[in-house]
Amino acid sequence: MANPSIAPAKQPVEEDLWIPSVCYMCYNSCRIRVHRVNGVIVGIEGNPGNPNNGARVCAKGRAGFMSCYNPQRLTKPLKRTNPQKGFGVDPGFVEITWEEAMDTVVEKLKEVRAKDPRALMFATFDTHILSTYVFAWIGAFGSHNFTAGAAGWFCGASLHPITWLFHGSFYPVPDLDHARYLMVFGTQKGHGMSVNPMHESIRMAEAKAKGLHLTVVDPWLNQTAACAQEWVPLRPGTDGALALGILNELLNELGIFDREFIRRHTNGPYLIGPDQKFLRDQDGRPLLWDPCAGQARPLTEVDEFEPAIEGSYEIDGVTCRTGFQILKDHVRSYPAGKVAEITTVPAGTVRRLAREMGEAARIGSTIVVDGVELPHRPASACYNRGISQHKHGMLTALAIQLINVVLGAMDVPGGAMGILSAGPNWLPEADEDGMLVPSPLAAFMGVPYPLRPAPPRYRIQSLEIKELFPLSNGSRPMLIETLLDHEKYGLPYKLEVLIQCRNNFLMNTADPRKIAEAFARIPFHLSFAQTIDETVEFADIILPDAHYLEGLVPLPERTGINKVVGSHDWCHALRQPVVDPPESVRNWHEILFELAERLGFREEFNRLLNEYLQIKGEFALDPAKQYTVEEFSDRLLMSRAGAANGLETLREKGYAVQAKPVQAAYPRPFTRGRMPLYVETFVVAGERIRRGASELGLDFWETADFQPVPDWRPCHAHTMDSREFDLWVINYKMPYHSFSYTAENPWLNELTDLHPHHRGIIINAETARRKGLNDGDWVWLESSDGLKVKGQVYLRQGIHPEVLATAGIQGHWGRGRPEGIRGKGVHFNALVHFTLKNLDYMSGALDACVKVKIVKAN
Repeated sequence: MANPSIAPAKQPVEEDLWIPSVCYMCYNSCRIRVHRVNGVIVGIEGNPGNPNNGARVCAKGRAGFMSCYNPQRLTKPLKRTNPQKGFGVDPGFVEITWEEAMDTVVEKLKEVRAKDPRALMFATFDTHILSTYVFAWIGAFGSHNFTAGAAGWFCGASLHPITWLFHGSFYPVPDLDHARYLMVFGTQKGHGMSVNPMHESIRMAEAKAKGLHLTVVDPWLNQTAACAQEWVPLRPGTDGALALGILNELLNELGIFDREFIRRHTNGPYLIGPDQKFLRDQDGRPLLWDPCAGQARPLTEVDEFEPAIEGSYEIDGVTCRTGFQILKDHVRSYPAGKVAEITTVPAGTVRRLAREMGEAARIGSTIVVDGVELPHRPASACYNRGISQHKHGMLTALAIQLINVVLGAMDVPGGAMGILSAGPNWLPEADEDGMLVPSPLAAFMGVPYPLRPAPPRYRIQSLEIKELFPLSNGSRPMLIETLLDHEKYGLPYKLEVLIQCRNNFLMNTADPRKIAEAFARIPFHLSFAQTIDETVEFADIILPDAHYLEGLVPLPERTGINKVVGSHDWCHALRQPVVDPPESVRNWHEILFELAERLGFREEFNRLLNEYLQIKGEFALDPAKQYTVEEFSDRLLMSRAGAANGLETLREKGYAVQAKPVQAAYPRPFTRGRMPLYVETFVVAGERIRRGASELGLDFWETADFQPVPDWRPCHAHTMDSREFDLWVINYKMPYHSFSYTAENPWLNELTDLHPHHRGIIINAETARRKGLNDGDWVWLESSDGLKVKGQVYLRQGIHPEVLATAGIQGHWGRGRPEGIRGKGVHFNALVHFTLKNLDYMSGALDACVKVKIVKAN
């Protein structure tokens, strides 16, 4: 395909520049430099020398500038003329002036703010902007309702709370620099995916060259599995059972666990009473058993003795066990044979995987990093969306994380790490029980720990019913519930205004017709958009948004620092404009400043920006002053990277490097807060939720998962009669697409066309033969809920025989989509039934485990 952005060859070259900036084709912020010739972008590559992604950038990043020249781009504000809203309904958009658009928006926002500011919901997954401006803007407006959209429906709902709990961080990453064994569950980490895909891909290639043993657990042979030493196929949604089987082998059959780590860095020695809570002395301090003295002693004296990590004891007539003993006893119920029945992974393989991983951990070994001797645990397990998109997903994440904990492979060289759990001026902290809590400076994504005090009486005040999800950083599907029936939860108001940008609910969540039914009930929907996608069709006003290469965004410390672990230095960055936006197109974050001024809360907005972003001293914003984006950016950058690294400095290079000390690179040996090998927090939260659900009359609310040690429980699809609906269907991510906003990019669209199986349905070759299907046949997939999709089958060996696989976010239908992508591919999410029976009541995720029957199309 010809590149419409390249200047004609005969045109004299009057300008030839390389301009540093930041990529935002996904949410990972690669440092780039952009080639501009005669005012037109002609290429993108990595910004050499930066410790984030170096000179490398992925296919999405290289193709990103093509969207600047999209003929479907919006260049004028639009308003809806058709009051009817619904799936497939023509909105009748017409162009209007900016003045009319802004006056309409301001009028609607003034109305809702005067009536009840909580009736405003802000929805975006533009992580650069939400972390910099949005939380402060919402707070200043008077609302607390924010949603990330689809990312919280499936991706991080189970993952983030567990990572906050164990690392004091929002995302887990293996230390590939010192790893020798890595077991991957439900992710394509290290192969163009994940939070920092280019950095991890570089590190993965280097680690494999040095002998890393990579084992991938997944129902299909994904990109990472194709490059691994071993692929372990299993039934969807059974990863937790396999993890528990590995734990049982390590703890009870092989006796491989890090005693010293458990003793000093976890609550494994804490004594647990019959009520499943810490046994405490009269002053409320947790008790541990001193085997030498033959008595229980408080945690405050732990430096004076070595507490027992195993055993059962009687104290004042109360029988108790250590937290570690409870875990050991509990996982005995997952012998390899039982795990094989659940997962289809042979019992011998379960035992071998545990042995290989335990031996690879080299418990007791050390390594010198930057002159400091540290524990070396070069074996770990990592996980991501594949396990989060299931009911009971938080228990699965806990089970996998506990493998790392018992091996001592947590925040030490070679082990599982948390990105930015320690920063330039923070470390994880300890609460009064000695348990790890995230530093407040690391907390920018709704950290649920420590638990907030329980209210005297439960009342629902949030549109996502967050009051009943104390462990989740986002109960995102509940927004649809309250849109459809807010009175059911006693909500004293309903959603009146939605501000939405850079997320596509109808494509990226569940059954789009059900989501459309909910969105049709929103009285006023403002969308910032570059094109009209499936969700933007529901807007009442659309404001044309600038491309990421057309705007200035200083990345704040907690998201702007490169998300790399280990000894790689921090790297502050600036996303600066490379070209001007089209006439009459504005950056949406600039509009937030204008709206704060026109709505009269600029002073509170500035105050909250100082508070949330920790802008202090001489760089703090004056609440009485109105700042331009450039002035704000300069102050924020200097407050984070030093006075020498203001806006003009970063404009020249695009980034500023800050040395990372070993205490921040590998924080576990330097952190006093203990990890919850036994999660008492879940017990306490469960008690509160049972009370809250009772007070609210929500008798259907499920609380069984609120337990201190994990179990595997079948999701709804596992309990169905499998004779008719006999195949699971899963979705996967392609390395050159992100959510749904890359679909229109012609280069990336062409890449997908070159790999047509990504548009279709992958089926095991033997399964296809049994069903009389041939490569390329058209079929219908139908769920037990009556949801259907159509696609072509592609026969492959690398997929579990009970499983079908489709690439995510295909099958677009939006009127604003180019004809070249409308109807192409299979829309997996159209098979995901939106119902509370599929809700994970612990994490707030929606179960994407779907059973279908496959029928040859006529």
